[in-house]
Amino acid sequence: MTNKRKSVRIGALALSIATAVALPATANEWRAWEGQAEFAPLAIYTDGSDTQAALLTCDAKGMLSAMISLQPASLPEQLAKNAPYSRSESATVMVGSASPVETTVRFIPAIDAIESRSHEVAAKVFNAAVLGEPLKMTIQRAGNVDTVLPEPNEVFKAFAKTCQKVRDARTKS
Repeated sequence: MTNKRKSVRIGALALSIATAVALPATANEWRAWEGQAEFAPLAIYTDGSDTQAALLTCDAKGMLSAMISLQPASLPEQLAKNAPYSRSESATVMVGSASPVETTVRFIPAIDAIESRSHEVAAKVFNAAVLGEPLKMTIQRAGNVDTVLPEPNEVFKAFAKTCQKVRDARTKS
């Protein structure tokens, strides 16, 4: 092989490596939870390494619940940990400049996350993503969340449609 060819190949290889290193390892986007079909999920999450993670679930009645990490983290990894203790905390939830809502959430110290089974609070998390507005939560003794969730993608839209179908089917019964 000639020196010129070697130089071109080495240059191309170096460019490939540099490009791969410069790109983020994972994009923060909505994903279907493991075992959930992407075309009809009942649980979706974000998993960015530079922002708080969020999990939205839809129950058998079509009601939403949400979990938010207080620090950047992988929710699947966090939820795999043993976290036997949680406590109730008073919280204020606000999307953009809308009026804040006072509520109670569950703080899970072992995984540094909060959970709300309140449809009203989870709907605020959902709406923060839809509107592209900042989600702000002040949790009495656990800390604060100030984040912007990823914009809705196809998985998020499929989740919204699936949850609405579940809610509609429940109200017709």
